Amino acid sequence: MKREFLVEDKKVEDYLQKNSLTCKLYRYKDKNSYMYEFSDFSYVIEEYKDFKKLVLISEEDVVLDEVIANLEELTNDKRYSKEYLKLFGNPKNYEFDEKKIFEKCDSAGLTRLDLHFTDGMSGAKVFRVVLYRLNQIFTLEYAQYLKKEIEYEVLEKTHKKLTKALKYSKKVFDQQIIKQIKTDFEDLYMLLNHQETFQRYVLNFQMFIYEDSFYNANYADKPIHFFDKKEKLFNLIKEKK
Repeated sequence: MKREFLVEDKKVEDYLQKNSLTCKLYRYKDKNSYMYEFSDFSYVIEEYKDFKKLVLISEEDVVLDEVIANLEELTNDKRYSKEYLKLFGNPKNYEFDEKKIFEKCDSAGLTRLDLHFTDGMSGAKVFRVVLYRLNQIFTLEYAQYLKKEIEYEVLEKTHKKLTKALKYSKKVFDQQIIKQIKTDFEDLYMLLNHQETFQRYVLNFQMFIYEDSFYNANYADKPIHFFDKKEKLFNLIKEKK
């Protein structure tokens, strides 16, 4: 049995040093491992470049001391597996709250906003941010076009970008909701000349973009690194001055 925890406080090491029977240090290329032996189980602190992970190794369930029980548990979190750490490094360096990025998009409006993505980021979160930003630009330009403030070609360009982004996202989200959104969105003429079509699209998109239940369970947790169309997706969001 193995359980893993994130170590962010020196008191954990002090606790293990004080209560363990022995402590041994093992040096590896990418980390140092400190093994603390107890009578019926062992703790290992894996010390990486910029974070530490505590591993509990035991044949049976262990009642956790309060010092350990209060730690953030990482058991079964793929981001902290050996493979993912080697590929992407410390998850704390690339995880983000997409809702906060939505707020930044809202504040930026149609002004330039550079979005930077790294390989370890959640593919589902990255897709949501890209779709949110492109949809935001489209709806703002839609209003401008109706007021004759921009040319049709400007709106058409953003429409094509969002259409492609929706197409790329079909593995990440439930295909039924993507199909429903695309059905209303693909025909720009209908969006411009049938207000009910536009309103239906807007309502469905808002429901979809904020609702986690529309994720495809097989792809939702995958880092963006594993998506073959990620570069094309990133190119869609690059904004020019």
